[in-house]
Amino acid sequence: MKILNIQEPNGISEFEAFLNQVSDKLATAICKKIHAYTELNDIYTCNSLKILNPKIWGYKGTIYKLRVDCGKESARILFTKTPANDLVLLHGFIKKTRKTPTKDANIAMQNLERLKNNVAVTQLALRQDSF
Repeated sequence: MKILNIQEPNGISEFEAFLNQVSDKLATAICKKIHAYTELNDIYTCNSLKILNPKIWGYKGTIYKLRVDCGKESARILFTKTPANDLVLLHGFIKKTRKTPTKDANIAMQNLERLKNNVAVTQLALRQDSF
């Protein structure tokens, strides 16, 4: 299983930019949780993993929502699985409200559509200090 992200025209992916904006402690926690999926070679249902409800948001496909808490900081990572069992990170954001903000859900859904239209993806280089 590989961890992929959508490649942007400027060379840096949206998800990598998100990781660079959050604290090192939170970025390390995010990388650890994502890396755990590659070690298991599967995603698993747990308290920190939910599915963004397609009936509410009106999209076709499956978008997983991973909760990562680190002290007072809380982030959500939205991703999907490919037919080859790889994970594609669609969007990450800092959680500030109880519900998933419409803006962040829309970004993930747009990226899911881009993925369906064969946008370029690259493998995410997880921080080595996180393992």
